[in-house]
Amino acid sequence: MGVYSKLVYLIDMDGTIYRGTCPIEYAKEFIRYLQQKNRIFFLVTNCPLNSAGALARKVQGMRIDVGPGNIITSADVTADYLVSSTSCSKAYVVGSDALKEKIAGRGIGIVSEGPDCVVVGYDTEFSYEKMKKATQFILDGAGFICTNGDSTIPDGNKLVPHTGAIAASIETASGTKPVVIGKPERYLLDTVSRRVKCKKEQFCVVGDRLDTDIYFGVKQNILSFLVLTGVTTIDDLKKSNIQPTKVFNNLCELMLFDEENN
Repeated sequence: MGVYSKLVYLIDMDGTIYRGTCPIEYAKEFIRYLQQKNRIFFLVTNCPLNSAGALARKVQGMRIDVGPGNIITSADVTADYLVSSTSCSKAYVVGSDALKEKIAGRGIGIVSEGPDCVVVGYDTEFSYEKMKKATQFILDGAGFICTNGDSTIPDGNKLVPHTGAIAASIETASGTKPVVIGKPERYLLDTVSRRVKCKKEQFCVVGDRLDTDIYFGVKQNILSFLVLTGVTTIDDLKKSNIQPTKVFNNLCELMLFDEENN
């Protein structure tokens, strides 16, 4: 078996599959190709705001036929981590309803007092009161988990604060560093390994960002394919210390590469 055969693709969403509410060129064809060839793939996102079901509906609205079983969010990975690696039975959650529902669905109580752990995700209604409560719980001995470390995310032509910025305020106040779950940390690989039988050398992350997608591949020692359909340009790549395994102009080139190697 060649290095690039029978890969398990971990495909970033925004900037790789779609941009905002519009599908990126060749995304539909690439996903259909993977399905026809029975390739194992997951669309992955560091953002815990929406459920896999909601994201499936979003991409289906773009005529990209992917169900929730092929989508993994940092909320999914966080819930897996809480169950597999902690003794948490009660959590105080700073984050969306989707994050709370995912954690509750794994048998962990969502509480406003006396938690075993504090889970911080992307919360568009984050407040001083939430920061104060989370800080006090951590000072009282609760664990501190953050769904993802992204400090900002693109919003049109602007950057807006994200989970990492929220968690940083609580870290500063509590003097405690969180366990960060999302890319580039390893926990996504743990979640995928529970869902499918594969070897680590089969994993391949596909994305448009050097600092998250490709760095994830480098840090976890897995294959990384950069597609130039999002934020990264060739000039960015030349200046960066973070280098992918392969570079493709678009998903059509990647599709042809996969076909040549299988």
